[in-house]
Amino acid sequence: MDSAELCSLLRVSDHRLVEIESKWRLAASTAKSLRQFLKELDGVEHVKRSVFIDQYLDTPGLDLLRADASLRLRYRKNGGQVYLQYKGPGVRRGAVHYRSEYRSDRLDFLVPDQSGADILSFERPSVPEILETMSDPGMLDAMRRDLGAAVPRAIDRAPVICQYQKDLYRVELGEASLAPSIDRLCVFRVDRAGPLAMSTLWEYENQAAATDLAAKLAAVPAMRDFDAHLADEFDLSVEPLDKYRRCAGGLLARPEARVPAAA
Repeated sequence: MDSAELCSLLRVSDHRLVEIESKWRLAASTAKSLRQFLKELDGVEHVKRSVFIDQYLDTPGLDLLRADASLRLRYRKNGGQVYLQYKGPGVRRGAVHYRSEYRSDRLDFLVPDQSGADILSFERPSVPEILETMSDPGMLDAMRRDLGAAVPRAIDRAPVICQYQKDLYRVELGEASLAPSIDRLCVFRVDRAGPLAMSTLWEYENQAAATDLAAKLAAVPAMRDFDAHLADEFDLSVEPLDKYRRCAGGLLARPEARVPAAA
């Protein structure tokens, strides 16, 4: 699969909007050993440890979750930096996920404090207003293409909040690099009772990073080899789900499941 074929498959015209990453399930009991292993592995640099919060957004019918897409507000720097990110439905080859990815510029606002039943609603500004006025027009166009024109207008729920602790590493490959990471996720479901703890889970990810999509694709074999070594050493299992589906999939346990509307 070359760059043109992948862009066509993902229905994107700009190769910079393609994300290539591998995803693996990681047992909590193994995370510390894997972190130490990467620290001592030749050619691997520990870049940073960061903590941030993702607030996943959806419609009352969870249309994004059902479509294997996601829209999230990412809060960095203790909420001082906020970005909107959309990932479209993608394709998977083994552990490697190929997806379109759109990110807004920094949003110079914070969602206002809300309490009680209103915690599920966005009113000032609404999510459709954010998409129309504060995001890259390409993001909204992609959502309409992937999900239908009505879905972006109906997004007014935040059914899941996820707190991350990410240890990010770097492996230089020349024209590209790998960005392995060890992620610890604390997942909360949001309803009228407030945030309710759902699960705590670990995940190992790796990403092909480059300015050019061809270089990213060329790095995939090296990424597979790197991951295979870790998978054998630490009994990692392939993760078929993206973050949102893994965190919120329980909300789809019943076909009629819906996020309750604010009173």
